[in-house]
Amino acid sequence: MPPSICQFPVTLCCDGGGTFAVVSQERRVVHYASRMAVVTLVCRITGYLRDKALFSVIGAGHLYDMYRTANRIPNAFRGLFAEGTLHAAFVPTLSQLTGKDGDRREALELFRGLLAVLLLVVGAVVAVGILLSPWLVRLYAEGFAAVPGKLETTILMNRIMFPYLLLISLAALLQAVLNSHERFLLSAATPMFYNLTIAATAWFVLPRFSNPAPVLSVAVLVGGILQFAVQAPAVRRLGYSLRPLWSGFRNLQVRSVLLLMLPGIPVLGINQINQLISNRFASYIDAGVSYTYGAYRVTELVFGAVVVQLTTVLLPLLSRELREAPERASRTLLGTVTLVSFVTLPAAVVMAILSRPIIGFLFGGGRFNTTDVAVTGATLSAYAFSLVGTGHVKVMASAFFAQKNTRTPMWGSLVALIIFTAACARLVGPYGTVGLGWANTLAMACFAVFLTLLYGRRYGLGGARIGSSLAAVGRQLAATAMIAAGLIQIRPWLTGIDHTSLDGAIRLAAVLLPAGAVYIGLVTALGGRELSLLLSTLRRGGKS
Repeated sequence: MPPSICQFPVTLCCDGGGTFAVVSQERRVVHYASRMAVVTLVCRITGYLRDKALFSVIGAGHLYDMYRTANRIPNAFRGLFAEGTLHAAFVPTLSQLTGKDGDRREALELFRGLLAVLLLVVGAVVAVGILLSPWLVRLYAEGFAAVPGKLETTILMNRIMFPYLLLISLAALLQAVLNSHERFLLSAATPMFYNLTIAATAWFVLPRFSNPAPVLSVAVLVGGILQFAVQAPAVRRLGYSLRPLWSGFRNLQVRSVLLLMLPGIPVLGINQINQLISNRFASYIDAGVSYTYGAYRVTELVFGAVVVQLTTVLLPLLSRELREAPERASRTLLGTVTLVSFVTLPAAVVMAILSRPIIGFLFGGGRFNTTDVAVTGATLSAYAFSLVGTGHVKVMASAFFAQKNTRTPMWGSLVALIIFTAACARLVGPYGTVGLGWANTLAMACFAVFLTLLYGRRYGLGGARIGSSLAAVGRQLAATAMIAAGLIQIRPWLTGIDHTSLDGAIRLAAVLLPAGAVYIGLVTALGGRELSLLLSTLRRGGKS
């Protein structure tokens, strides 16, 4: 476990010339984020192995559509009750109680009270969800009714999977406790147990069954049990009892967390709500759910490996800085925004231009044929730039939550949802899954602008600091544009990468590694200091 981050307040800042001022606090926050990123990278690799196994064994088609839809419904509620609003409301409150002047007894009672609330409330949601599965599946995938048996099998799979919501909500509560104590690594590692369970089931179990749908559903539950079980001992070692406090509803701190969660549900649930709409539109397209998910997963690989790690550190950090040193908070926020754009801008361009060979190399082969590669690649091109907006939204939402303001992002999420739905209605008909990608990119861009403008108006960011950040992003855009021109010229050399192979890996590496090096070199030549910040942090991490 890393030492307590909050022992070393972190500040990501820009100086008057627009370059990053590298201070000890900066090095430490990115150092801890980089260590988490390594762990999460391993988890993302196992997540890729899970998806690769499923695409190879069952392909893009009816079974994958059914599995993904049935799995998506409890995961949508997971975004509302688990990592999303629970984490955003619970971490700042528990961090305050466990701080220097905090009340340890109140912290323990808060945890046990929330444990009881989750068991009762989420348990009831699971029961109702199982009962209403036919309605929920139709809501998500009305188009499945056109294929005999597809809707009915999806309902069965959804009923088997629904208890996963309770398991992952309890696991998320344990994760929030660990994060509040700056124990990020273990909680970041838990998804690998789920991923390996599904991958092993796909490779070694599914081929033995003529009806693999129920088997795949049970594997989801096994993965949820493991995610809870691996974190429980660490939480106990911190002094927390796993016995629910059934009078938790009467605890004032519990009520405070629940009240903070309520308006945040639309904010953190925006991706899940968007996925509901996306899934519904995709269900009318043959293998549309499969193609959309394949494209979305590639963007999520970058998002989860970088953006989530920085914002996981940012939330408790900003909460403490706003209480102890408010003048540092805006520098921390803008520094994080610039670091996120440093990664997401070139990543989006690469995914947009080289979408087909990327999809072919990652998922091609087995039952995932060349047609699947082509359609999923085109969909990825449309989704690519949503990564930039989503990353910015994640950072700005964390800043609002640190201010204990969940209402402003709520309105932004509603605006984004309306834009996404309208865009889907207009674009999906003529463009299919590509239209879904464009709609998502447009909605997240609007959401990012909304949050940035309102945060600056309400809390202020400092004119000089904003100018420095804009200058840094401008350098990144210039370097990205030059890389894009080169990738367009070299793209024909990557034609024919339609399956996972050593040749494909070599050709992609021969393009991407030099492109990354040139991008970093251009940003540095233009005066950017992002690379030196990251390298100095990693060097310090290697000595610690």
